[in-house]
Amino acid sequence: MKTVENYRADMLTILGDATGRRYSESMLDMGLREALKVYGVYCPRKDLIKQRVVSVDDTTVELPGFLYAGMEILTVRNDSGDWFDFSAYYTPDRIYLNLYRAVRWPAVGDMLTMEVSGPHTVKGMDGQTVTTVPDAHSLAVASGAAGYSMRIRARSVTEVFGKRPEDREALVSQADALVANFERELGCIQPASHDPLPRGGFPI
Repeated sequence: MKTVENYRADMLTILGDATGRRYSESMLDMGLREALKVYGVYCPRKDLIKQRVVSVDDTTVELPGFLYAGMEILTVRNDSGDWFDFSAYYTPDRIYLNLYRAVRWPAVGDMLTMEVSGPHTVKGMDGQTVTTVPDAHSLAVASGAAGYSMRIRARSVTEVFGKRPEDREALVSQADALVANFERELGCIQPASHDPLPRGGFPI
């Protein structure tokens, strides 16, 4: 599993700045965040979570909470494989599902399986403990992130006294080439499949 330090090192190599003299960690991380967003469009992060029903009130089912910002419940089904029409809202420690139609209404103690989506993460960045990008895709993501970081630097060099317009133009051209190649690579790779997570938990 690649960490943010691994990604930064790969990005600096791609950028020709192995010592990090021209690209700060904050600049690299901004580029990596942008690359992860784009990667998520082509290869959405999806996982299966199993949770037991805590309580049932008419058509509202209560489950332990696991969602955080950017996550979304896509589907819900019971152990028999029956799918539910639902809407959801949540608090930090509880999920509430409003069910509209069901073959069999859930009861307290029943296990529900939910397919969820969420943003991709890299271990060590923004407090994350898990990297969700497969190692096979890490070089493509690092290359795209390098391109986005170069765009950020291109904007900053215009503020530096003595920098020529052609310096910025050269950076923008190189950055655009890296980003375009990143998007071409993403169009050729298949989203990775995910096994259900152990213990019904989403890595946070």
